Amino acid sequence: MKSCIKSLFLLLFLTGFTATELFAGGYQLNLFGQRQIGMAHTGTGLALDYATISMNPAGMSYVDGNGLLFGTNATFLNTTFRTGPDLMPGLPADVEESTIRNVRTPFSVYAGFDTGISGLKAGLGVYTPYGNSIEWDENWMYRGLLTRISLTSVYIQPTLSFQLTDQISVGAGLIYAIGSVNLQRNPDLDLSMLGIPGPVPLDVELDGNTSAFGFNAGVYYQHNEAFSVGVAYRSKINMSVDGGDATFTLPSSIPDAVVQQLFPADNTFKATLPLPAVLSIGTGIRASEVLRMAIDFNLTFWSAYESLAFNFADNTAALQDSEEPRDFNDSFSLRIGAEYDATRRLQLRIGTYFDQSPVTEGYITPETPDVHRFGITAGLGFEVIRNLEVNASMLYITSRAREQCMCDASAPGTPTIVPVGEFQTNAFIPGFSIGYNF
Repeated sequence: MKSCIKSLFLLLFLTGFTATELFAGGYQLNLFGQRQIGMAHTGTGLALDYATISMNPAGMSYVDGNGLLFGTNATFLNTTFRTGPDLMPGLPADVEESTIRNVRTPFSVYAGFDTGISGLKAGLGVYTPYGNSIEWDENWMYRGLLTRISLTSVYIQPTLSFQLTDQISVGAGLIYAIGSVNLQRNPDLDLSMLGIPGPVPLDVELDGNTSAFGFNAGVYYQHNEAFSVGVAYRSKINMSVDGGDATFTLPSSIPDAVVQQLFPADNTFKATLPLPAVLSIGTGIRASEVLRMAIDFNLTFWSAYESLAFNFADNTAALQDSEEPRDFNDSFSLRIGAEYDATRRLQLRIGTYFDQSPVTEGYITPETPDVHRFGITAGLGFEVIRNLEVNASMLYITSRAREQCMCDASAPGTPTIVPVGEFQTNAFIPGFSIGYNF
């Protein structure tokens, strides 16, 4: 009886807790600045405004004057899952599921100032580099793995940038990261060995908060008025939840003694989720007085995410500490964008990019239905009055369907259980910002 309950619950429980990135590989958000998003989220080697605090702190030295910048996005995501007899022999017909559309609003706030010390600038950035929200129907095929997840991280980054020469600057910022996670799933349990007819629905909810430190540093080289290049590195941060709430709810018809035996009340858990390091290399080209172009290459060190371990304060036959593989791979993205001054006050932007998934077949879960993504961006900026500018962007993401077959799911070393079928993700993300220079 103990073995049966334990194996069933771990099957349904341990494949979760990671969150997928809606807009870049893994669970990474690339929504730092509206001007940059309109140009395919480039800017490592082209300092456009104080959003460079997050993209390349050294670029702050080449942003004129003092400034304040606030921006936000609205995320509209749709992930579909399909399976059928061709992928799962024995199914009578095709099954297609879609996530429930919910809107999230990642934000960014930046401030940059001249310090009065020659060559030294100071700034502060508050932004959301990682996060996710996915919700599946409570009765969908793999509800035992996940019905809902919400992952949020906010980076608070005080930053200094120093111009060593007319052409070279360096910059660095200390990151204080605040994170929260909420995960829910609805597996069915077989408690027949306890004399309880089944299946018995179980509601699982994990909820936790945490904080940690990291850094962001960069170098910026302005070769001449037409060409610049930048390199930036944002460190890995391990977000460790200690004392998170682990709530397990069985139907009221189940005797309290059985509930307490299997899932003690007021239980807590420990788990660690890495927010991986990112190396970015970019170049800026000022082709003319009215045309600017940028190319960025980003390498995200997802290989830091090797496994996921859960440790519970109270263990039972149904709830044991355990560890499951994740084995993410380092992945890259390549971006190109342009900005054109249509008039003295109006700027138009366009861009495109490819973003490689860090997840291999056999490791795709409802929380990481990760696919290779193609992005198309556009945007505009308008100077409303002197020193007051508004910017808007639009990002459209599409992908090809990605299949995970029975052979992938059963390969040695993969998680205990993963969905068998095809995943496809599409999203559109409008954004808006307002900036004031003084």
